[in-house]
Amino acid sequence: MSGHMSEHMSVRRYSIRRRLITRTMVCMLLILGGISLAAHWFAGHESEEFFSARLASSARVLETLAAHQLETATIGAPIVIPIPQGLGYSGGATPYGHPYEHKIAFQVFNAEGRLLARSASAPEAPLGPLAAGYTSKLLGETLWQVFALQSGHVWVVVAEKDEVREEMVEQLGTSVLAPVIIGGILLVLAVNLVLATNLAPLRTLADAIARREPESLAPVELPDLPRELAPVVDELNSLLQRVSAAFEREQQFIDAAAHEIRTPIAAVQLHVQNALRAANPAECEASLGEAVGALERTTQLAEQLLTFSRLASGTDMQLQRQVSLADVCSDVMALQEPLLDRRGQSLGLSAPHDCSVQGDPYRLQQLLRNLIENASRHGLARGDIDVAIDCADGLCRLRVSNDGEPVPADETENVFRPYYRLRPGGKSGAGLGLSIVRQIADQHGAAVTIGRKADGQGCVVTVAFPR
Repeated sequence: MSGHMSEHMSVRRYSIRRRLITRTMVCMLLILGGISLAAHWFAGHESEEFFSARLASSARVLETLAAHQLETATIGAPIVIPIPQGLGYSGGATPYGHPYEHKIAFQVFNAEGRLLARSASAPEAPLGPLAAGYTSKLLGETLWQVFALQSGHVWVVVAEKDEVREEMVEQLGTSVLAPVIIGGILLVLAVNLVLATNLAPLRTLADAIARREPESLAPVELPDLPRELAPVVDELNSLLQRVSAAFEREQQFIDAAAHEIRTPIAAVQLHVQNALRAANPAECEASLGEAVGALERTTQLAEQLLTFSRLASGTDMQLQRQVSLADVCSDVMALQEPLLDRRGQSLGLSAPHDCSVQGDPYRLQQLLRNLIENASRHGLARGDIDVAIDCADGLCRLRVSNDGEPVPADETENVFRPYYRLRPGGKSGAGLGLSIVRQIADQHGAAVTIGRKADGQGCVVTVAFPR
């Protein structure tokens, strides 16, 4: 009991809805992370291209408009181009210009490196080396992106703060990612709502099972059944059907066992009482003999009931292997012949060719033993019982025949039903012999039929095994 409880406690439960939402969010985070990295890289690359081109363009404009005039001008101090007073350091565009002008600067040097002119946002120190092309220079705590070109004996240097590009990259990334993130959040909420709606049948199924009475084995029915949940409900109903059939077989077994065993036990009790009241030893011996016979029938009945119960439940099956039907017949007939001799019946075997089948030797012996006992019980008191084996058409046939009364054509299927007696009230056993034969044959993939001898008399039971 503790083992079952520990196994039950070790089962890990989880929420399908929570797991789907979590995994969806993880996938979205990975995708959004990839998108953000890609957007940042593309934005940085494109801003570099754009701002570098703008620096070069600005330098060429300065070269065209001012460089040559400054080269020949006589000035004692550098010319400073002021920034309008109304232009702040933050905010958007104004009638005076744009605040980004504080982050853009230019300088003009002569061939000796003397500063001729600069913007108010440019420092006195050179923004970069007087070498044509693009460079980066850190002045104080500010990183400048610089472009320089030489026009005659004049150097034009144009620069902008690197933070301009960083701001542009951030703004571009935000403009790209913001709609994606908001859409992702809305998508998660929508997925949660959709899952909650579509997983509702699972809760309905759980509630339907929880409300059932413990003894109820009726099929589970839902008003609306999703196609994906249908196999689960179908298998559950199939399981309930099998459990119901197992309960019915168990109850049938108990009822039949109680009914069948009560009669022989009562007979044993009666014979023992007669022996106790016997007037002489001969009567006592006769009563005890009857009691022993009743005990033998009770033992046989108990064995048949147990065999039928095990076969019906599918338990107690041995490993199957290649089995010789001739060997099975020899083993069973060696045990059955003494019993049949006492009844005045003869037992013969006809096996011109041995046949091997795939099966359980013990179950095949049970099958043949039941066939022989059934043939003996329903055969003539001093009749013949014949066992034959032949192989043809890919089948191995085992036949057991007697010379008793034939089975009517309309009863050939009924005699295989459990507890069915062809002649109620007669000494025809418990009605389990042929039922056991049919179940063992089914487990071996064999077919069982009942017919008559060639002369139209007697009864022949044929078991056809696949080779």
